[in-house]
Amino acid sequence: MAIGKSLSDSGTGTPTTTGDSAAPIGLDKSLWSSFVNARGETALLTAWLALLVNRVPAATLGVLMHPDPTVAAFVPVAIVPDPRRDLTPLGEIVGKVLASGRPASRRSGDGAVSHAAFPVRRGDGPVGYVAVLELRGCEDTDVQAALRDMHWAAGWLAAQLWRDAAEDTHGQLERATVALDILAVASEHRTPAAAAMAIVNEAQTVLGCEQISIGLVRKRKSAPRIKLLAMSYSAWFKKRSAVTEGIETAMEEAFDQHGAVSYPPIASIARAVAVAHAEHVRTSRTSHILTVPLSDEDGPIGAMTCERRDPDKPFDEDALLMAESIAALIGPVLEMKQRNRRWFGGRLVDGLLHVLGVLLGPRHLSWKLLAVALIALGVAAATVTGPFRVQADAVLRGQEMRAVVAPFPGFIAEAPWRAGDAVAKGDVLVRLDDSDLRLEELRWRSEIDRLISQSREAQAEYDRAQVALLDAQIAQARAQLALATAELSRTRLLAPIDGVIVSGDLSQKLGAPVQLGEVLFEVAPPDRYRVDIFVDERDLSFVETGQSGRLALAGQPTEGLVFDTTRITPIAEAREGANTFRVEGLLRETPADLRPGMEGVAKIDAGQELLSWVWSRRLIDWARKTLWTWQP
Repeated sequence: MAIGKSLSDSGTGTPTTTGDSAAPIGLDKSLWSSFVNARGETALLTAWLALLVNRVPAATLGVLMHPDPTVAAFVPVAIVPDPRRDLTPLGEIVGKVLASGRPASRRSGDGAVSHAAFPVRRGDGPVGYVAVLELRGCEDTDVQAALRDMHWAAGWLAAQLWRDAAEDTHGQLERATVALDILAVASEHRTPAAAAMAIVNEAQTVLGCEQISIGLVRKRKSAPRIKLLAMSYSAWFKKRSAVTEGIETAMEEAFDQHGAVSYPPIASIARAVAVAHAEHVRTSRTSHILTVPLSDEDGPIGAMTCERRDPDKPFDEDALLMAESIAALIGPVLEMKQRNRRWFGGRLVDGLLHVLGVLLGPRHLSWKLLAVALIALGVAAATVTGPFRVQADAVLRGQEMRAVVAPFPGFIAEAPWRAGDAVAKGDVLVRLDDSDLRLEELRWRSEIDRLISQSREAQAEYDRAQVALLDAQIAQARAQLALATAELSRTRLLAPIDGVIVSGDLSQKLGAPVQLGEVLFEVAPPDRYRVDIFVDERDLSFVETGQSGRLALAGQPTEGLVFDTTRITPIAEAREGANTFRVEGLLRETPADLRPGMEGVAKIDAGQELLSWVWSRRLIDWARKTLWTWQP
């Protein structure tokens, strides 16, 4: 056969044309330049086909065809030299090549026109390209030579197919890696809402979106309805807002079509109905929206919507594939978590039957012993009494607290002490800058001397009115001098008592300003402490003055300090989300290593009660309060 002969002859080397049939050298160089510098796949394939046509002397037309998934047929991707030529005569030979998967040639009835077609494939895969040449005024040997040239040139197209396959495989691996990472994040959460929140937060970064939402199907009567479950970086959203309803409608549009929907449309899903998507884009700040359905083995169970606000960043095929990869993995996970959260539908009954089977069946002795122990513990708790102690947070404070405050506005010059240091009465805790005060004192002394001199001159002139005025000014100046002298004497702030500094550290604020009345230090005596116990208002009725208790400090958890309650303050104080009242107590013994401000837990002895009541009193009080609230 002619085709077989051309394939067997192709191993002898690359065909060349010499003599008058050779292509012009300048034209060949320009075609190679176009091929090397081509930008885009269409330009590259056109330049390749132009080189092939130029390589075959009798070729007057070259066509390169490639499968188009949207129309399920081969379509021309490059035509040289005239793209407007009618390609109908080539249909027969292209069909022959596609049917056999082998090169083919055909000659017209008058022998003036010949066609040569060569399929290009990747390994044993399907045909990826079909190259067709129209030859005029040539013999059978010329057709065979043209097929050999096409055979050698097809190696580049085969390499392109391998490259595209490698890129597709790389993209699949990359998408699978990202989807598995998101699946791992979702698996860390037990509830569907938490898992969906983690998924949308991770997917927002991966897909480069401003907003990603996930909705799951909820049964409403007989018709399924998608309800929004999570929005990226939104811990809370309004479930009945216009934006939420627009997103849910877009999700239902994709859910009903069992496929992805985008607006503006992506080429591969351009036929999908996108009315709701277009309406959401029109009524919101979103410029591009893409929705992919979430499915499990029984079909769609929800949808994931991706939104971009930048008009210059539309969704492309890569984004669609990435979104579908993520949706394919997270759909079954979310559905499983949603089913596991159900209380009814057989789960509760199955659990009870399983427990009864374990306890009443012939085996599982350890579980039976555990059940007997729990029953015995319950009986003992209902009949045995034990100590009842009110537990509350406590803080150790000094019985007496002395404050060292700024006597006037100034600047810190020296502060050798800081919180935690032990000081003796009279120690200089802080010294304020006195340069301005000394200048002020000097100014008033000079002013007094000046006024006295003027007063003497007025007395010499017997000007009684001037003397009286100057005497008043002298008295005023002396008062100002006394004030400056008094402030100067108070630049050194001393420790008021022997004790420990419990607050204040000015060593890092030298030169910083202080205001009048600002508290600089607080000093507490080292051997007299009281315990401030913050009792919850629910336990206040069990506490009375004179009760004893023990205090376990955080720094000394094994050494309980005994104290007696002395006072219950009637003023409530909010502390860590609870309404508390401060109960004061005095320590019976004061260890040497105690410091004001130490925190711990205090337990006040409140008598003997049933153990069951001690353990369940909070639950009982809550139940009583709830029942009273529900009563009319």
